[in-house]
Amino acid sequence: MHFKLSKFILVLIISSCFCIKNWSQTYKSSDTPPVVTATGDQSYCPLSKINIVTDFNIAGGSDQIEAIYIQISKGYDKDYDILKLLNASLHPAIKAQEFNILEGKLVLEWTGSGTDYADLIAAVKDVVFENNDQQISGERTFSITIDEKNYLPSTSHYYEFVPDIGITWSAAKDKAKSLIYNGLQGYLATITSVEEAQLIGEQAKGAGWIGGSDAETEGVWKWVTGPESGKTFWIGSGNGTTAGTDIPFAFWNSNNNEPNQAGNEDYAHITAPNIGQKGSWNDLSNAGASSGDYQPKGYIVEYGYPGDPKPTTSTSSKITISKIVSFYDAERCGAGEVILSANSSDGGVLWFDSETSSIPLSSNNTYTPTITETTTFYITPKSCTSGERTAITSTVHPLPDIKKNITIKNCDEDGNPDGYTDFNLSNAIEQINNSTNNYTISFHYSEEDANTGNDAFNPDSFNNKNATNNTIYARVENTLGCFNVSTITLAVSTTSLPSGFMETLIACDNYEENDGYFAFNLTEATTKILDKLPNQNLSVHYFKNEEDALLKKNEITPQTNYINTKVDSETLFVRIENSENGDCYGIGEYLTLNVNPLPEFEVNTNEVICLDNPSAIILEPFNNLDTYSYVWTNNNNESSISGNTLEVLTSGIYTVIATSNSGCESLPKTSIVEESKGADISLDDLIIVDDSDNNSITINDVNNNLGEYDYEYSLNNEFGPFQNEPFFYNIPAGIHTLYVRDTNNCKTVSLEVSIIGYPKFFTPNNDGENDTWNIIGINSGFYPTSTLNIFDRYGKLVAKINPIIESWNGLYNGKELPSTDYWFTVELKDNTGKIRRKQGHFSLIRK
Repeated sequence: MHFKLSKFILVLIISSCFCIKNWSQTYKSSDTPPVVTATGDQSYCPLSKINIVTDFNIAGGSDQIEAIYIQISKGYDKDYDILKLLNASLHPAIKAQEFNILEGKLVLEWTGSGTDYADLIAAVKDVVFENNDQQISGERTFSITIDEKNYLPSTSHYYEFVPDIGITWSAAKDKAKSLIYNGLQGYLATITSVEEAQLIGEQAKGAGWIGGSDAETEGVWKWVTGPESGKTFWIGSGNGTTAGTDIPFAFWNSNNNEPNQAGNEDYAHITAPNIGQKGSWNDLSNAGASSGDYQPKGYIVEYGYPGDPKPTTSTSSKITISKIVSFYDAERCGAGEVILSANSSDGGVLWFDSETSSIPLSSNNTYTPTITETTTFYITPKSCTSGERTAITSTVHPLPDIKKNITIKNCDEDGNPDGYTDFNLSNAIEQINNSTNNYTISFHYSEEDANTGNDAFNPDSFNNKNATNNTIYARVENTLGCFNVSTITLAVSTTSLPSGFMETLIACDNYEENDGYFAFNLTEATTKILDKLPNQNLSVHYFKNEEDALLKKNEITPQTNYINTKVDSETLFVRIENSENGDCYGIGEYLTLNVNPLPEFEVNTNEVICLDNPSAIILEPFNNLDTYSYVWTNNNNESSISGNTLEVLTSGIYTVIATSNSGCESLPKTSIVEESKGADISLDDLIIVDDSDNNSITINDVNNNLGEYDYEYSLNNEFGPFQNEPFFYNIPAGIHTLYVRDTNNCKTVSLEVSIIGYPKFFTPNNDGENDTWNIIGINSGFYPTSTLNIFDRYGKLVAKINPIIESWNGLYNGKELPSTDYWFTVELKDNTGKIRRKQGHFSLIRK
């Protein structure tokens, strides 16, 4: 291999890039290429610098080296990644080119000579990688090569972009196949992975051909070059798939729905950099466009086949971004010890007590502190003592805030005053809970069971004879599983109320359905009940059944708005107890609720007074369910008491309320009486468009000439159908009648309308169809004076007639005129003296 170059250049590339210079380096069998080696599989901490190698060497070789190229061939991020040569003053024989962001490449030129590569080796060891993105992730692979072409370590292949504006795909395929680099056969590139797609596509300087085609079978894309020749990688068009293919990878430009077969496009091509996704593919014809973004600017050559020896003139190194890969917060109920754990990509974890502290608390994957409150610790990978830290929280959940000891009381109402009765222990929950938190409470016979959560019993109907010494225990647990235990003492009262203790509330149905339901204010009964009892600070509670009253569950609240659950009448159970100590004073069925129905009837909701023929309207209720008295009210709030009817002479809103014999008033019923009147319309209210391709009539009532009511319209049919829209389109020429009526159907008025037009041809052959020609849509009523002149194509007057009384038959001086076009002028004078003039032409056709 010949390396007789005057300089040595080291290039570091962070992405896919193609060299503009198209050259291939060859060597004779006697040439001895140098061997380039590097070590360095390192961890990288965000926001730091790191040397790209831990060791580097160039050995052997019989020629001088001009350039070394260092490329980040995997994972390049052009917005944040950068390569630098540190300590440039220590490398006087090395010239570091400016880092190429587009290509991701750093070039080191060697100004020395011979085969002593010490300057180069030292310079490569001083090249560092930097990234200023706190969120950096993944890996970076660095290709280090003395070859100018791009080198991808994962494939051991070389790649280059060969500029050749306008080259066809077929020619590019042949040229690529003719190229050999370092003994490696060239071919149009085949892209089978994300790494190749990035390296080959994203930094291309122009649109370039690659080795894919569906010319053999439309929609079946195959690689037709290189070692992947004949293997499919895509089936379909822009909405196709890699499923079922030999190589399940493709990078079509989805922004443009590629491949789109926009004109015999059978060949794969890397899209121009400014079109859609950078480095993605599109399909083109063999020649592509003659200019612009879809004109081929060259082709991409890939060098290397399976089994080829790995190049000795290229090597690579790698860094892996250090990060916390997993961590687990800890929590507990109350103060105590917690176990925290985390894992990083490079082994152990450093634990800190703040984001800024410099002394780690531990370097193990687990950390076990004792805490009294929720505490946040901070972790980093073991190799990173600086940079952003990950927060990991130890949470201390509070124990439920409860009363440790309570007493609940109930009445002994089972007829046997033995001190035993049923309790609804759910009533204890409000007393136990000191807060508004939604705790889970279970009840147990012993304190031990309460602590372990074992042997809970149903609290809804518990008899105190099952308790030891009238004592049970409640386990109070929050949503996080933290619990406290409360001791409950059960107490029984044996008082009772006198017989005949009953109250009644009566109401009129206040629902539109008149369904026998009413929203009662039970506090009215409470006042009456307490007036019958001694002043002992008693409270009154209502329930739907005796069991609920006894167990004090499902209490009716609020008392101010209770809707009876049984139609027309319902009896409630009353529980009276001492508000101070909870002693039960008595329980019984002591309140009756009665609902009287509202009057039911109907009225006509809408009536109309026609002003063209006014007469009185009689408003009358009907479908009455009983005999009622009525009060009518007009919209001036004037009321009148009457029987079943009300005579109305004017429009307005009339409301009637009926009262039943039990004194219940109905909901108001309303009749709306409206006025209506026929329209007053003339031709002045119309906008007429005729002698056109779309004749129309528009009722233009901008000044409200028709009247103040609502109207609807029909054309040529007095009985409709009528429409609300005041316009008609596509009307044939002729005399038409417009009908207008008010929407209350009080009166219909009509108006004749002239729509003028003329035939485009006539056929005077005496077959009874189109034998004469005339202006259409005129009569003496609209245009009493009219003149029609007809001319031949030379301007000769061939007929002058009155179109009101006659038509032209195609004769001139009694002789038939030939088939051709004729011209006309017409002058129409209406009854007001206004003149309309029109001219045009038509065809005379003789068959």
